[in-house]
Amino acid sequence: WLEVKVFDGEHIHYQKFQRGVPTADLQVIGDTKKTGTEVVFSPDPEIFEELEYDYDTLLARLREQAFLNAGGRILLKDARGEEPVENDLCYEGGIRSFVEYIHKRKGLETLHPQVIYLSGSKGTTTAEIAMQYNESYNELVMSFANDIHTVEGGTHEQGFKAALTRVFNEYARRHN
Repeated sequence: WLEVKVFDGEHIHYQKFQRGVPTADLQVIGDTKKTGTEVVFSPDPEIFEELEYDYDTLLARLREQAFLNAGGRILLKDARGEEPVENDLCYEGGIRSFVEYIHKRKGLETLHPQVIYLSGSKGTTTAEIAMQYNESYNELVMSFANDIHTVEGGTHEQGFKAALTRVFNEYARRHN
């Protein structure tokens, strides 16, 4: 089963599904000033091969989503054990906060205090870049398309690297 509550700032809409089929029509179950969506589910062994979810895997994926959607709040609760586990994920700084988080988690000293941040839009497409150099010789580039981590990079990542290299080469040429 899966239950969904949608808070639209005026009403709370509710619907429950059993094996992918609504158990009743969408209902308004109350009034609210909150906005957001709440999803609670129990996996069905007839649909899912694996019923045990790894909390750390879910936490890492939902943390990425919270970073990629600046200011959005994701509350992950696991009520399977005797003591419920809960993480409240909200990052007002978006991908800038993601870069800071990665450096802190890896214990890396940064070479400049501020994260470099660029964003731009054309039509319905938006691109954001956040980067910060650190003491390590190892490069870490993480790219996302439509909030999905593109582990193998892709043309957008190759294009960014090529453009950044051109900018540095041009800067070096002009200042030598």
